Amino acid sequence: HVADIKMLRFILFLLLHYLLWFPIKNVCGEVLTSTAICDCNCDVQIDVVKTFIQKLEAVQKREDDILAQITLSQAKLQSVDEQESVRKSVPSSCFEAAAESQKSGVYNITLEKFSVTPFAVFCNEEVDNGGWLVIQRRVSDAVDFDRDWREYKNGFGVLDENYWIGLEKLHALTSSCQHELYIELQRYSGESYYARYSEFVVGSESEGYPLKVLGTYEGDAGDSLRIHEGMKFTTYDND
Repeated sequence: HVADIKMLRFILFLLLHYLLWFPIKNVCGEVLTSTAICDCNCDVQIDVVKTFIQKLEAVQKREDDILAQITLSQAKLQSVDEQESVRKSVPSSCFEAAAESQKSGVYNITLEKFSVTPFAVFCNEEVDNGGWLVIQRRVSDAVDFDRDWREYKNGFGVLDENYWIGLEKLHALTSSCQHELYIELQRYSGESYYARYSEFVVGSESEGYPLKVLGTYEGDAGDSLRIHEGMKFTTYDND
């Protein structure tokens, strides 16, 4: 019996040991598992936050780019509005520029096909009811008119003296609407002659600034310009 009792105590001890070890193992296992899960979840959450922040920064950058584009567009629109305001406030012909004063002289005009920036021209109000824009004047030998292509393109001289307006402006002027050409010749003795053409068009530089259109002639100076109709402009360095 003593042996049986000892065996029973041993069995009870083993059973108690097992009962105590099992919960401890489970608890430790749960703690370890929970910690590992927590670590995993934290890593996932950190990655999610990082991704969210990156997306947020990307959205903010796009917003900044859009705002920059809007600002640039507004600046361009403002510039266009200002240019349009200048264009409307400045006359586009001698007929408009000298309408109030009706006096010959230097005036500012704009040509949309040339530039929105106003530039000075000489307007003649003494010939045939006025409104004539002077494209060339030769009153003395003080200025040499034997010039190169660049100078004839851009113009040279002094507006109220010896002067050439420039082919680029002349093209913009004559291609904007229909213009007449009036040529006045005067001898040193005082005798004067004129040639008038009902239409006058000068082509672009890419075309060689040709005399594209020359309308009906009238006058007493002779129709000597007719032989040049359809011909390109030439200079000593571009012939």
